[in-house]
Amino acid sequence: MTTSYPHPWIALVGRPNVGKSTLFNRLLGRRKAVVSSTRGTTRDRLFGTLMWQGRALTLIDAGGMEPQPSHDLSRAVQRHVQQALREADGIVLLCDAQQGLIPADLMILERLRPLNKPIALAVNKLDDRAIVPPEFFSLGLPDPLPLSALHGRGAGELLDRIVHDQKGSAMNGQAADPTISVAIVGRQNVGKSSLLNALLREERAIVSPTPGTTRDAIDTELILDGAAIRLIDTAGLRHRRKVSDPVDHYAMSRTTEALAHCTVALVVLDATLGIARDDQRMLHHVADAGCGCVIAINKWDLLKARERSERDLASRVHHQASAVPYAPVIATSATTGFHVVDSLRLALRVAKACQRGADQTQAIAWLTKAWQSHPPPRWRGRVIRLHHAEWLPGRPNQLRLHLRPTGWLPRPYQQYLLKHLYDRPQVAGVPIRLVLRGPSQERR
Repeated sequence: MTTSYPHPWIALVGRPNVGKSTLFNRLLGRRKAVVSSTRGTTRDRLFGTLMWQGRALTLIDAGGMEPQPSHDLSRAVQRHVQQALREADGIVLLCDAQQGLIPADLMILERLRPLNKPIALAVNKLDDRAIVPPEFFSLGLPDPLPLSALHGRGAGELLDRIVHDQKGSAMNGQAADPTISVAIVGRQNVGKSSLLNALLREERAIVSPTPGTTRDAIDTELILDGAAIRLIDTAGLRHRRKVSDPVDHYAMSRTTEALAHCTVALVVLDATLGIARDDQRMLHHVADAGCGCVIAINKWDLLKARERSERDLASRVHHQASAVPYAPVIATSATTGFHVVDSLRLALRVAKACQRGADQTQAIAWLTKAWQSHPPPRWRGRVIRLHHAEWLPGRPNQLRLHLRPTGWLPRPYQQYLLKHLYDRPQVAGVPIRLVLRGPSQERR
Protein backbone atom coordinates (compact mmCIF):
# COMPACT_ATOMS: atom_id res chain seq x y z
CA MET A 1 0.00 0.00 0.00
CA THR A 2 1.57 3.25 -1.16
CA THR A 3 0.59 6.90 -1.50
CA SER A 4 0.56 8.26 -5.03
CA TYR A 5 1.44 11.85 -6.02
CA PRO A 6 3.60 11.72 -9.21
CA HIS A 7 3.93 15.53 -9.50
CA PRO A 8 5.43 18.43 -7.47
CA TRP A 9 4.04 19.36 -4.08
CA ILE A 10 3.81 23.03 -3.15
CA ALA A 11 3.44 24.05 0.51
CA LEU A 12 1.50 27.20 1.42
CA VAL A 13 3.08 28.58 4.61
CA GLY A 14 2.94 31.72 6.72
CA ARG A 15 1.71 33.11 10.02
CA PRO A 16 -1.79 32.23 11.27
CA ASN A 17 -4.61 34.16 9.58
CA VAL A 18 -2.67 35.46 6.56
CA GLY A 19 -5.14 33.73 4.19
CA LYS A 20 -3.47 30.40 3.37
CA SER A 21 -6.72 28.41 3.38
CA THR A 22 -8.51 31.10 1.37
CA LEU A 23 -5.70 30.93 -1.21
CA PHE A 24 -5.79 27.11 -1.14
CA ASN A 25 -9.52 27.15 -1.95
CA ARG A 26 -9.08 29.85 -4.60
CA LEU A 27 -6.33 27.98 -6.46
CA LEU A 28 -8.26 24.69 -6.35
CA GLY A 29 -11.44 26.40 -7.53
CA ARG A 30 -13.57 24.90 -4.75
CA ARG A 31 -14.09 25.25 -1.01
CA LYS A 32 -12.10 22.40 0.45
CA ALA A 33 -10.48 23.99 3.52
CA VAL A 34 -12.55 25.49 6.32
CA VAL A 35 -11.96 29.26 6.39
CA SER A 36 -12.53 31.38 9.47
CA SER A 37 -11.18 34.54 11.09
CA THR A 38 -10.54 32.42 14.20
CA ARG A 39 -6.84 31.91 14.76
CA GLY A 40 -5.67 28.30 14.29
CA THR A 41 -8.66 27.02 12.30
CA THR A 42 -6.49 24.82 10.05
CA ARG A 43 -4.74 22.03 11.94
CA ASP A 44 -4.07 19.03 9.70
CA ARG A 45 -2.28 19.04 6.36
CA LEU A 46 -4.72 19.31 3.45
CA PHE A 47 -3.85 18.23 -0.09
CA GLY A 48 -5.43 19.33 -3.34
CA THR A 49 -4.39 18.70 -6.95
CA LEU A 50 -4.96 21.12 -9.82
CA MET A 51 -3.93 21.46 -13.46
CA TRP A 52 -2.22 24.64 -14.72
CA GLN A 53 -0.81 25.10 -18.22
CA GLY A 54 -1.34 21.37 -18.80
CA ARG A 55 0.72 20.45 -15.74
CA ALA A 56 -0.29 18.90 -12.43
CA LEU A 57 0.45 20.51 -9.05
CA THR A 58 -0.43 19.30 -5.56
CA LEU A 59 -0.94 22.07 -2.99
CA ILE A 60 -0.45 21.51 0.75
CA ASP A 61 -2.31 23.71 3.20
CA ALA A 62 -1.18 23.47 6.82
CA GLY A 63 -1.59 25.47 10.02
CA GLY A 64 0.12 28.77 10.66
CA MET A 65 3.80 28.74 11.67
CA GLU A 66 4.40 29.80 15.26
CA PRO A 67 7.84 30.13 16.92
CA GLN A 68 6.77 28.93 20.37
CA PRO A 69 3.65 26.68 20.45
CA SER A 70 2.01 26.90 23.86
CA HIS A 71 0.19 23.54 24.23
CA ASP A 72 0.10 19.98 22.90
CA LEU A 73 -2.36 20.68 20.08
CA SER A 74 -0.27 23.66 18.84
CA ARG A 75 2.87 21.50 18.93
CA ALA A 76 1.08 18.83 16.89
CA VAL A 77 0.07 21.50 14.33
CA GLN A 78 3.70 22.66 14.10
CA ARG A 79 4.86 19.07 13.50
CA HIS A 80 2.48 18.95 10.55
CA VAL A 81 3.80 22.25 9.21
CA GLN A 82 7.35 20.90 9.37
CA GLN A 83 6.26 17.68 7.67
CA ALA A 84 4.63 19.73 4.89
CA LEU A 85 7.90 21.60 4.38
CA ARG A 86 9.86 18.33 4.19
CA GLU A 87 7.42 16.86 1.66
CA ALA A 88 7.23 19.97 -0.54
CA ASP A 89 9.19 20.55 -3.75
CA GLY A 90 8.43 24.28 -3.60
CA ILE A 91 7.13 26.82 -1.06
CA VAL A 92 4.77 29.79 -1.21
CA LEU A 93 5.42 32.18 1.68
CA LEU A 94 2.26 34.18 2.30
CA CYS A 95 2.36 37.53 4.12
CA ASP A 96 -0.36 39.98 5.15
CA ALA A 97 -0.23 43.40 3.46
CA GLN A 98 -2.70 44.90 5.93
CA GLN A 99 -0.48 44.10 8.92
CA GLY A 100 2.71 44.83 7.00
CA LEU A 101 6.06 43.08 7.48
CA ILE A 102 6.50 41.97 11.10
CA PRO A 103 9.33 40.09 12.89
CA ALA A 104 7.41 36.79 12.72
CA ASP A 105 7.61 36.89 8.89
CA LEU A 106 11.39 37.30 9.12
CA MET A 107 11.66 34.38 11.57
CA ILE A 108 9.64 32.14 9.23
CA LEU A 109 11.84 33.05 6.26
CA GLU A 110 14.95 32.22 8.28
CA ARG A 111 13.51 28.73 8.84
CA LEU A 112 12.75 28.31 5.15
CA ARG A 113 16.10 29.38 3.66
CA PRO A 114 18.12 26.31 4.86
CA LEU A 115 15.67 24.00 3.02
CA ASN A 116 17.14 25.12 -0.34
CA LYS A 117 13.76 24.92 -2.08
CA PRO A 118 12.23 27.49 -4.47
CA ILE A 119 10.33 30.12 -2.43
CA ALA A 120 7.69 32.37 -3.98
CA LEU A 121 6.74 35.38 -1.85
CA ALA A 122 3.06 36.39 -2.15
CA VAL A 123 1.71 39.42 -0.29
CA ASN A 124 -1.98 38.80 0.38
CA LYS A 125 -4.99 41.02 1.21
CA LEU A 126 -4.17 43.61 -1.43
CA ASP A 127 -7.88 43.82 -2.22
CA ASP A 128 -8.00 47.45 -3.35
CA ARG A 129 -4.56 47.89 -4.93
CA ALA A 130 -2.03 45.81 -6.86
CA ILE A 131 1.24 47.24 -5.51
CA VAL A 132 3.38 45.35 -3.00
CA PRO A 133 4.29 47.54 0.02
CA PRO A 134 8.01 48.41 -0.23
CA GLU A 135 9.04 46.81 3.10
CA PHE A 136 8.48 43.30 1.68
CA PHE A 137 11.31 43.80 -0.83
CA SER A 138 13.73 43.83 2.13
CA LEU A 139 13.22 40.05 2.52
CA GLY A 140 15.52 39.52 -0.45
CA LEU A 141 13.17 37.21 -2.36
CA PRO A 142 12.78 37.90 -6.08
CA ASP A 143 9.72 39.81 -7.32
CA PRO A 144 7.17 39.63 -4.47
CA LEU A 145 3.73 39.00 -5.98
CA PRO A 146 0.70 41.13 -5.09
CA LEU A 147 -2.28 38.93 -4.27
CA SER A 148 -5.91 39.01 -3.22
CA ALA A 149 -6.89 35.44 -2.36
CA LEU A 150 -10.39 36.63 -1.50
CA HIS A 151 -11.04 38.03 -4.99
CA GLY A 152 -8.61 35.84 -6.96
CA ARG A 153 -6.45 38.76 -8.14
CA GLY A 154 -2.90 37.58 -8.82
CA ALA A 155 -3.69 33.85 -8.47
CA GLY A 156 -2.79 33.12 -12.10
CA GLU A 157 0.53 34.97 -11.81
CA LEU A 158 1.35 32.97 -8.68
CA LEU A 159 0.67 29.66 -10.47
CA ASP A 160 2.81 30.84 -13.40
CA ARG A 161 5.68 31.48 -10.95
CA ILE A 162 5.28 28.05 -9.35
CA VAL A 163 5.31 26.30 -12.76
CA HIS A 164 8.40 28.30 -13.78
CA ASP A 165 10.21 27.37 -10.54
CA GLN A 166 9.35 23.67 -11.00
CA LYS A 167 10.45 23.32 -14.62
CA GLY A 168 13.04 20.74 -13.69
CA SER A 169 10.44 18.53 -11.94
CA ALA A 170 8.32 15.81 -13.55
CA MET A 171 5.16 17.83 -14.14
CA ASN A 172 3.92 16.58 -17.49
CA GLY A 173 1.47 13.69 -16.84
CA GLN A 174 -2.15 14.21 -16.01
CA ALA A 175 -3.16 14.27 -12.38
CA ALA A 176 -4.41 10.85 -11.34
CA ASP A 177 -8.04 11.00 -10.14
CA PRO A 178 -9.02 7.85 -8.26
CA THR A 179 -12.45 6.55 -9.18
CA ILE A 180 -12.89 5.05 -5.69
CA SER A 181 -13.22 7.33 -2.65
CA VAL A 182 -13.62 6.08 0.91
CA ALA A 183 -14.87 8.53 3.57
CA ILE A 184 -13.97 7.68 7.18
CA VAL A 185 -16.95 8.93 9.22
CA GLY A 186 -18.11 8.63 12.79
CA ARG A 187 -18.76 10.51 16.01
CA GLN A 188 -16.05 12.52 17.74
CA ASN A 189 -13.20 10.60 19.38
CA VAL A 190 -14.05 7.16 17.99
CA GLY A 191 -10.59 6.91 16.38
CA LYS A 192 -11.13 8.06 12.77
CA SER A 193 -7.84 9.98 12.53
CA SER A 194 -5.98 7.19 14.35
CA LEU A 195 -7.34 4.72 11.79
CA LEU A 196 -6.18 6.95 8.93
CA ASN A 197 -2.70 7.26 10.44
CA ALA A 198 -2.53 3.50 10.99
CA LEU A 199 -3.45 2.88 7.34
CA LEU A 200 -0.81 5.31 6.07
CA ARG A 201 1.78 4.42 8.73
CA GLU A 202 2.42 8.12 9.36
CA GLU A 203 0.82 11.02 11.25
CA ARG A 204 -1.28 12.43 8.42
CA ALA A 205 -4.06 13.60 10.79
CA ILE A 206 -3.60 15.11 14.24
CA VAL A 207 -4.81 12.79 17.01
CA SER A 208 -5.87 14.37 20.31
CA PRO A 209 -8.25 13.50 23.15
CA THR A 210 -9.80 16.95 22.62
CA PRO A 211 -13.17 16.50 20.85
CA GLY A 212 -13.41 18.17 17.45
CA THR A 213 -9.68 18.14 16.66
CA THR A 214 -10.30 17.29 12.99
CA ARG A 215 -12.13 20.10 11.19
CA ASP A 216 -11.37 19.67 7.50
CA ALA A 217 -12.06 16.67 5.30
CA ILE A 218 -8.51 15.40 4.75
CA ASP A 219 -7.92 13.73 1.37
CA THR A 220 -5.12 11.21 0.87
CA GLU A 221 -4.53 9.21 -2.29
CA LEU A 222 -3.02 5.74 -2.03
CA ILE A 223 -2.66 2.49 -3.95
CA LEU A 224 -4.03 -0.72 -2.43
CA ASP A 225 -3.91 -4.01 -4.33
CA GLY A 226 -3.37 -2.08 -7.56
CA ALA A 227 -6.42 0.18 -7.09
CA ALA A 228 -6.15 3.97 -6.67
CA ILE A 229 -8.18 5.11 -3.66
CA ARG A 230 -8.94 8.54 -2.25
CA LEU A 231 -9.18 8.25 1.53
CA ILE A 232 -11.08 11.06 3.30
CA ASP A 233 -10.83 11.63 7.05
CA THR A 234 -13.79 13.75 8.18
CA ALA A 235 -14.83 15.77 11.22
CA GLY A 236 -16.95 13.97 13.79
CA LEU A 237 -20.68 14.07 13.08
CA ARG A 238 -22.94 15.47 15.80
CA HIS A 239 -26.54 16.50 16.12
CA ARG A 240 -27.08 20.01 14.76
CA ARG A 241 -28.34 21.19 18.14
CA LYS A 242 -24.90 20.42 19.60
CA VAL A 243 -23.06 22.57 17.02
CA SER A 244 -22.72 26.25 17.97
CA ASP A 245 -19.26 27.26 16.71
CA PRO A 246 -19.36 28.45 13.03
CA VAL A 247 -16.10 26.57 12.37
CA ASP A 248 -17.67 23.33 13.60
CA HIS A 249 -20.71 24.07 11.43
CA TYR A 250 -18.50 24.34 8.33
CA ALA A 251 -16.63 21.18 9.36
CA MET A 252 -19.93 19.29 9.57
CA SER A 253 -20.87 20.59 6.12
CA ARG A 254 -17.60 19.20 4.72
CA THR A 255 -18.42 15.81 6.25
CA THR A 256 -21.90 15.84 4.73
CA GLU A 257 -20.40 16.80 1.36
CA ALA A 258 -17.86 13.96 1.62
CA LEU A 259 -20.71 11.50 2.24
CA ALA A 260 -22.62 12.82 -0.77
CA HIS A 261 -19.68 12.19 -3.13
CA CYS A 262 -17.81 9.18 -1.71
CA THR A 263 -18.11 5.66 -3.11
CA VAL A 264 -18.05 3.99 0.31
CA ALA A 265 -18.45 5.24 3.87
CA LEU A 266 -16.18 3.50 6.37
CA VAL A 267 -18.22 4.11 9.53
CA VAL A 268 -16.13 3.95 12.71
CA LEU A 269 -17.86 3.00 15.98
CA ASP A 270 -16.35 2.82 19.47
CA ALA A 271 -16.35 -0.75 20.80
CA THR A 272 -16.15 0.49 24.40
CA LEU A 273 -19.27 2.70 24.14
CA GLY A 274 -21.56 0.63 21.96
CA ILE A 275 -23.95 2.18 19.44
CA ALA A 276 -25.30 5.48 20.74
CA ARG A 277 -28.19 7.55 19.37
CA ASP A 278 -25.73 9.81 17.55
CA ASP A 279 -24.28 6.69 15.85
CA GLN A 280 -27.76 5.62 14.72
CA ARG A 281 -28.48 9.13 13.44
CA MET A 282 -25.19 9.12 11.53
CA LEU A 283 -25.96 5.73 9.99
CA HIS A 284 -29.25 7.16 8.72
CA HIS A 285 -27.20 9.93 7.05
CA VAL A 286 -25.07 7.26 5.36
CA ALA A 287 -28.15 5.36 4.19
CA ASP A 288 -29.70 8.56 2.81
CA ALA A 289 -26.47 9.34 0.90
CA GLY A 290 -26.88 6.07 -1.05
CA CYS A 291 -23.17 5.16 -0.90
CA GLY A 292 -21.71 1.78 0.03
CA CYS A 293 -21.06 1.16 3.71
CA VAL A 294 -18.63 -0.76 5.93
CA ILE A 295 -18.83 -0.64 9.74
CA ALA A 296 -15.53 -0.76 11.65
CA ILE A 297 -15.81 -1.46 15.39
CA ASN A 298 -12.69 0.34 16.60
CA LYS A 299 -10.83 0.15 19.94
CA TRP A 300 -11.36 -3.62 19.94
CA ASP A 301 -8.18 -4.03 22.02
CA LEU A 302 -9.75 -2.11 24.93
CA LEU A 303 -12.49 -4.70 25.47
CA LYS A 304 -12.05 -7.39 28.06
CA ALA A 305 -10.94 -10.77 26.70
CA ARG A 306 -14.34 -12.38 27.25
CA GLU A 307 -16.00 -9.54 25.28
CA ARG A 308 -13.71 -9.80 22.24
CA SER A 309 -15.79 -12.33 20.35
CA GLU A 310 -16.26 -11.73 16.63
CA ARG A 311 -18.85 -14.50 16.42
CA ASP A 312 -22.24 -13.08 15.41
CA LEU A 313 -20.72 -9.56 15.56
CA ALA A 314 -22.55 -8.45 12.42
CA SER A 315 -25.96 -9.61 13.64
CA ARG A 316 -25.43 -7.92 17.02
CA VAL A 317 -24.46 -4.63 15.35
CA HIS A 318 -27.26 -4.78 12.77
CA HIS A 319 -29.78 -5.30 15.57
CA GLN A 320 -29.01 -1.71 16.68
CA ALA A 321 -27.92 -0.34 13.28
CA SER A 322 -31.10 -1.09 11.37
CA ALA A 323 -30.56 1.78 8.90
CA VAL A 324 -27.71 -0.11 7.15
CA PRO A 325 -28.57 -3.84 7.25
CA TYR A 326 -26.40 -4.29 4.13
CA ALA A 327 -23.15 -3.12 5.77
CA PRO A 328 -20.47 -5.73 6.53
CA VAL A 329 -18.95 -5.40 10.02
CA ILE A 330 -15.29 -5.75 10.99
CA ALA A 331 -13.52 -5.36 14.35
CA THR A 332 -10.45 -3.09 14.27
CA SER A 333 -7.86 -1.50 16.52
CA ALA A 334 -6.01 1.54 15.20
CA THR A 335 -3.61 1.29 18.15
CA THR A 336 -2.46 -2.30 17.55
CA GLY A 337 -3.14 -2.44 13.79
CA PHE A 338 -5.65 -5.28 14.19
CA HIS A 339 -7.65 -5.64 10.92
CA VAL A 340 -6.79 -2.04 9.91
CA VAL A 341 -5.72 -2.85 6.35
CA ASP A 342 -8.44 -5.52 6.14
CA SER A 343 -11.07 -2.84 6.81
CA LEU A 344 -9.84 -0.84 3.81
CA ARG A 345 -9.71 -3.99 1.66
CA LEU A 346 -13.32 -4.66 2.65
CA ALA A 347 -14.26 -1.07 1.70
CA LEU A 348 -12.48 -1.54 -1.64
CA ARG A 349 -14.47 -4.73 -2.30
CA VAL A 350 -17.72 -2.91 -1.48
CA ALA A 351 -16.73 0.01 -3.76
CA LYS A 352 -16.13 -2.34 -6.69
CA ALA A 353 -19.46 -4.07 -6.01
CA CYS A 354 -21.23 -0.67 -6.00
CA GLN A 355 -19.69 0.23 -9.35
CA ARG A 356 -20.19 -3.19 -10.92
CA GLY A 357 -23.59 -4.05 -9.53
CA ALA A 358 -24.99 -7.56 -9.72
CA ASP A 359 -25.36 -9.67 -12.80
CA GLN A 360 -29.03 -9.52 -13.77
CA THR A 361 -29.35 -13.27 -14.27
CA GLN A 362 -27.73 -13.83 -10.91
CA ALA A 363 -30.06 -11.34 -9.20
CA ILE A 364 -33.11 -13.08 -10.69
CA ALA A 365 -31.80 -16.44 -9.47
CA TRP A 366 -31.34 -15.09 -5.92
CA LEU A 367 -34.82 -13.59 -5.86
CA THR A 368 -36.43 -16.70 -7.36
CA LYS A 369 -34.84 -18.85 -4.66
CA ALA A 370 -36.10 -16.52 -1.92
CA TRP A 371 -39.54 -16.39 -3.59
CA GLN A 372 -39.81 -20.19 -3.72
CA SER A 373 -38.62 -20.62 -0.13
CA HIS A 374 -41.16 -18.18 1.20
CA PRO A 375 -43.79 -16.90 -1.28
CA PRO A 376 -45.45 -13.51 -0.64
CA PRO A 377 -49.03 -13.33 0.69
CA ARG A 378 -51.80 -13.38 -1.91
CA TRP A 379 -53.26 -10.19 -3.30
CA ARG A 380 -57.08 -10.30 -3.36
CA GLY A 381 -56.88 -14.07 -3.37
CA ARG A 382 -54.48 -14.18 -6.32
CA VAL A 383 -50.89 -15.45 -6.27
CA ILE A 384 -48.25 -12.72 -6.87
CA ARG A 385 -45.64 -13.89 -9.35
CA LEU A 386 -42.19 -12.46 -10.14
CA HIS A 387 -42.21 -11.94 -13.92
CA HIS A 388 -38.64 -10.60 -14.26
CA ALA A 389 -36.17 -8.21 -12.59
CA GLU A 390 -33.83 -5.45 -13.78
CA TRP A 391 -30.67 -4.24 -11.99
CA LEU A 392 -30.26 -0.46 -12.34
CA PRO A 393 -26.93 1.03 -11.10
CA GLY A 394 -26.97 4.36 -9.25
CA ARG A 395 -27.02 5.87 -5.75
CA PRO A 396 -28.44 3.63 -4.42
CA ASN A 397 -28.56 0.67 -6.80
CA GLN A 398 -32.12 -0.19 -7.77
CA LEU A 399 -33.64 -3.58 -8.39
CA ARG A 400 -36.82 -3.20 -10.43
CA LEU A 401 -39.24 -6.09 -9.91
CA HIS A 402 -41.94 -6.69 -12.52
CA LEU A 403 -44.80 -8.45 -10.73
CA ARG A 404 -48.09 -9.94 -11.83
CA PRO A 405 -50.96 -9.34 -11.36
CA THR A 406 -50.03 -6.23 -9.28
CA GLY A 407 -47.07 -3.99 -8.53
CA TRP A 408 -47.39 -4.42 -4.77
CA LEU A 409 -45.63 -6.32 -1.99
CA PRO A 410 -46.03 -5.90 1.78
CA ARG A 411 -43.19 -3.94 3.40
CA PRO A 412 -42.10 -6.88 5.65
CA TYR A 413 -41.81 -9.08 2.56
CA GLN A 414 -39.67 -6.48 0.80
CA GLN A 415 -37.38 -6.46 3.84
CA TYR A 416 -37.21 -10.27 3.66
CA LEU A 417 -36.10 -10.08 0.00
CA LEU A 418 -33.49 -7.44 0.80
CA LYS A 419 -32.10 -9.49 3.68
CA HIS A 420 -31.82 -12.46 1.34
CA LEU A 421 -29.87 -10.29 -1.12
CA TYR A 422 -27.60 -8.75 1.52
CA ASP A 423 -26.53 -12.22 2.64
CA ARG A 424 -24.83 -12.63 -0.76
CA PRO A 425 -21.10 -11.73 -0.59
CA GLN A 426 -21.26 -10.31 -4.14
CA VAL A 427 -23.42 -7.36 -3.01
CA ALA A 428 -22.40 -7.05 0.66
CA GLY A 429 -22.23 -3.38 1.61
CA VAL A 430 -24.22 -2.24 -1.45
CA PRO A 431 -27.47 -0.35 -0.70
CA ILE A 432 -30.34 -1.69 -2.80
CA ARG A 433 -33.72 -0.11 -3.35
CA LEU A 434 -36.60 -2.27 -4.57
CA VAL A 435 -38.81 -0.66 -7.22
CA LEU A 436 -42.09 -2.49 -7.86
CA ARG A 437 -43.84 -2.53 -11.23
CA GLY A 438 -47.14 -4.08 -12.27
CA PRO A 439 -48.44 -5.09 -15.73
CA SER A 440 -49.88 -1.63 -16.51
CA GLN A 441 -46.57 0.08 -15.59
CA GLU A 442 -44.54 -2.27 -17.80
CA ARG A 443 -46.16 -0.83 -20.90
CA ARG A 444 -45.22 2.77 -20.05
